[in-house]
Amino acid sequence: MKPLPLLILMLACAGCADFPELEGREQPNVGSAPYPTLIPIQENLGPPVDPLNEAAEVEEDLIARREALEKKAEELQAAEIN
Repeated sequence: MKPLPLLILMLACAGCADFPELEGREQPNVGSAPYPTLIPIQENLGPPVDPLNEAAEVEEDLIARREALEKKAEELQAAEIN
């Protein structure tokens, strides 16, 4: 059986599903609740990150990892196999 007819059948069955009604399920005070105060997004994000500084830190980390891997590779190549 080809997958397309099976997919169409599954989507048709999912379209027939009963979803519960949401009317009347919210709390009584929701309708009269005040709208939340909006704040500028920059206050949430904090100070901007300096991309050059960030790149330098990442580069230092990568160089340290490379050096550690090179040292490990040299040790493994120099190891004697019995």
